[in-house]
Amino acid sequence: MKKSLIVASLAAVSMTPLAAHAQAAPAGAAPAAAPAAAAAPTVGAKVFDTQGGEVGSIEKLDGTNAVVFTGTKRATLPVSAIAKSDKGLVISMTKAQLEAAVAAAETKTAGALDTALVADAKIKSKDGQAVGTVQKVEGENVTVALADGNPVTVTKQYLTAGADGSLTLTMNAAEFKSAVAAASQSAATAPAGADAKANTNTQAAATDAPAGN
Repeated sequence: MKKSLIVASLAAVSMTPLAAHAQAAPAGAAPAAAPAAAAAPTVGAKVFDTQGGEVGSIEKLDGTNAVVFTGTKRATLPVSAIAKSDKGLVISMTKAQLEAAVAAAETKTAGALDTALVADAKIKSKDGQAVGTVQKVEGENVTVALADGNPVTVTKQYLTAGADGSLTLTMNAAEFKSAVAAASQSAATAPAGADAKANTNTQAAATDAPAGN
């Protein structure tokens, strides 16, 4: 029996799924007054709408962008879209509007990814290195045929589709290589016929795959 390695997670930032970009209110939403004064957001600061309703908090700052977490959704917004008021940081969308915009962006992104995930489609790392090709798709799992012929399965949340249909991992080549190596080591040390699980910076599980895959 061959082993198909399932990469479960990688360390820290490399495996964080890309936050949906929500920079406009969803269709049909009532327009809100745009914030007037620029702000300098900090991690942990609360974010409100123009009527004073709480939207969420700043979870992460990345250059000119800020990730706002509402409690259920994460949205990446340009810092220029965040203003300062007497109450604190302000954006021109309510919590409901922001979450609806994120949900719409997620649906659009998922649709583009599903369209791009076809057999033999090439996959690159986020730093542009060739990783392998799509072998098969089963639910949320995508089996990738590596250059050496070995199959590695990653979940869809760690793949993105470009406007041209190209597939890209949300990790660089070195991070992916490390994950595959950890998964391979875990499988090699597991008892015959048993699933292998490793809990290090990279966690992986090995599952049986039919011979010939």
